[in-house]
Amino acid sequence: MLNKFLKLLRGAEVKKSKKPSKLCSFRPELMSFEERITPTTNIIYANGLLTGSVIVDGGTKGVSGVNIGITGETTTGRSVNYSIVTNANGNFSIDQLLPGSYTVTRSTPAGFFSGTTGTSAQLNIVEGQSISQNLGLGGLTPAKVSLGLWASGVNSGITAPAAGSGTATGFTMTQIKPFTDSTVAKNSTTYYNLAAFNLSPDTTDTTITFNTSKGAIDVTLLDSAAPVSVTNFLSYAQNNAYTDDLFHRMANLSGTGPSQILQGGQFTTNSSSGLVTSFTNVATYQPIANEFDASRPNAIGSLAMARTSDLNSATSQFYFNLTDNTSSLGQTGNGYAVFGNVANSASLTNLQSFATSYTPQPGTINGNVLASLPALTGASPPVGNDPVGTATTNLAITNTITGATPTGFLNYLVSSSDPSIVTATIGSLNGTFSPSQVQLVAGGNAGTAVITVTLIDNRNEATIKTFNVTVQ
Repeated sequence: MLNKFLKLLRGAEVKKSKKPSKLCSFRPELMSFEERITPTTNIIYANGLLTGSVIVDGGTKGVSGVNIGITGETTTGRSVNYSIVTNANGNFSIDQLLPGSYTVTRSTPAGFFSGTTGTSAQLNIVEGQSISQNLGLGGLTPAKVSLGLWASGVNSGITAPAAGSGTATGFTMTQIKPFTDSTVAKNSTTYYNLAAFNLSPDTTDTTITFNTSKGAIDVTLLDSAAPVSVTNFLSYAQNNAYTDDLFHRMANLSGTGPSQILQGGQFTTNSSSGLVTSFTNVATYQPIANEFDASRPNAIGSLAMARTSDLNSATSQFYFNLTDNTSSLGQTGNGYAVFGNVANSASLTNLQSFATSYTPQPGTINGNVLASLPALTGASPPVGNDPVGTATTNLAITNTITGATPTGFLNYLVSSSDPSIVTATIGSLNGTFSPSQVQLVAGGNAGTAVITVTLIDNRNEATIKTFNVTVQ
């Protein structure tokens, strides 16, 4: 029975070769391709560095576990609010700072006097500048402790306060996880998805609207929780792949009973004078990694990626859960990745009305045999097995996808330190790999190349990161 469930979310994929652009965008954001690739100002790099120590007044020994805060505003108007804690030696380091005016302060940990020396500092940082700034504490509070002995390293068993916990948000690229090195074979082509590693600091939950034959369905995308899936979906949306998109499957997962899912993303509907003239297969990018997580269940109204039995095979196809399918589509190790949820009750009503207004029936589109094509109940004449020639109003269709433009997105530039070992090319909206996918082409030479990635956000503020590719 389980195999039967899993087979039902498989779809055909068609690839089309086009030359990729060298600069592309990682969303989450809906905006035109031209807007994304045309810089409006000089890029400002987040390459400033602030280092320092927290030391006891009159001494040299650093104090661990002290919270260091940096607040202020960048030259481009981004608000900054960032904190870390000093390490075991009392040192701190904040890199990837954007140019701006900042205030750096330290907390007073338990067991210490506040002191009057170097408790805070005002700093102006320009691009590429490194600044060292120490901050002071007044001393240990217990009267019997010799501050001189403690500061000189003879601390008589007195332990400095334990390190606390800091946050790291607000002024630089939010790192989901570090870039990872990879090893590839000679004369091979592989793909590296940048969306899995960083988000713009301005990223929020993106809200989009499916304008369908049953009305508007507002969906909140889970940008931070499922960045690869969201970025992939929005790349297709930006490329108009989902304009006049056919919902080609409305099925019960066990084969009989009320419809549980509504699936689309495989066919574009072409029409003239209100009648269907043909269907175009959606051209697909390279597949993406499965981001299934039990904390994002296949609940009523959730939006998820369709795929084959291969966990990492999702491309353009997606589905809505018309019912709660948490158990059937949420098995550990074999679940389907949810990346959005219907945003309000009116939208959920419109979504679920597909199940009452359409009847699943067999169909054939572009040679693809469909077991449960939704056709308007009571359509006259009835929708045939080949729906070409029927009225567009007899089919379940997403006319357009629109959305409030989110603030956060990333553009990418990539390069290889040694193209004779491996070349690195970023994808494009109209290519065979997406704007967040890097194509790595290894030649016949063994060795290691450093891939440099420049991440540019919507304010043209940038940071640079690298990963290694070893060819064997």
